[in-house]
Amino acid sequence: MEISVPSLVRIKPKALYKIGKYLRDEDHRRIVLLWGEGMAEMLKPVVEVSLLSAEIEVVAESIATETEVEAIFQMAVELPSTVEAIVAIGGGKAIDIGKYLAFLKRLPLFSVPTAVSNDGFCSPMASLTVRGKKTSFRVELPQAVIVDTEVLQKAPAKFLYSGMGDLFCKITSVYDWKLAYRRTKEPVNDFAANMARSAADTFLYYDEKRLDNPDFLRVIATSLMMSGIAMEVARSSRPASGSEHLISHAYDKVAEKPSLHGLQVGVASYAVSLLQEKTEPLIRKAIEESGFLAFMRENPLSLETFREAVKLAPQMKENYYTILSEKGSVEKLLSFLEENEILRSMLK
Repeated sequence: MEISVPSLVRIKPKALYKIGKYLRDEDHRRIVLLWGEGMAEMLKPVVEVSLLSAEIEVVAESIATETEVEAIFQMAVELPSTVEAIVAIGGGKAIDIGKYLAFLKRLPLFSVPTAVSNDGFCSPMASLTVRGKKTSFRVELPQAVIVDTEVLQKAPAKFLYSGMGDLFCKITSVYDWKLAYRRTKEPVNDFAANMARSAADTFLYYDEKRLDNPDFLRVIATSLMMSGIAMEVARSSRPASGSEHLISHAYDKVAEKPSLHGLQVGVASYAVSLLQEKTEPLIRKAIEESGFLAFMRENPLSLETFREAVKLAPQMKENYYTILSEKGSVEKLLSFLEENEILRSMLK
């Protein structure tokens, strides 16, 4: 089995200042530049100087707003034949469009996230829309991941806490994967499972969990990247997605206004850890020490919506065994919504 992983990774302060050098080092001289909304106004001067100094030509440039697959197909058709790489700078939407565009054109992608709210900036999946319906598409991992930790520090705190939630949940997702093996003999790729769990552990056991600590932001970004690569190794989302993701997807479906994916997943991860029992002390440590718990107490999810999401979650994905598939687990989790003080403090 052939596995493609990023060959160039830079996660450090002022990494964006060297984007031109990194492209030149990989022998990409003509690029398409995709900007997330609002990113060009903030970062274009730095990027332009870097590209100019490295003699990189921008042959096409656009703001990434349209996630409809048909529109991306049209964009692919209209790209000049001289393009040698796609560079996506921004949030999840820009990078998902960039990933799919690179996949269609068989071009390398430089993934340059300006916030790390989930592991999507380096995952083999792109979340797009087909006739208005959100759909996941399998794509290739980026050739390069460039994360400027100074840019991350300027992102709203909610995005960083969202990234944390989408990271420590790998503890519960790996538990679910191994549970599925014990109950249904679903194969487990041990290397992928260990990679995802190690990514979560690197975050979990890092001492100085402060948003003003650039090295902590490096740990978050690096660990999320490793989580994305674990999915590529497993050829499935199993290492990074379990019962907590089912609850989050259900929350998206029933909520009048869903929250950020990683925030929902983080709360759901603590909820299902109460069922898994063995993972609860680890998840509690993660949410308390990182400030995630304090943030969610100030920005809680809807208790009623979460309750409905728990009921709906087991139906969100067919033939997908998790702790929620166990007899009486949904009822037990609903009782935790009333009884567990930590869980209740993140819901209102």
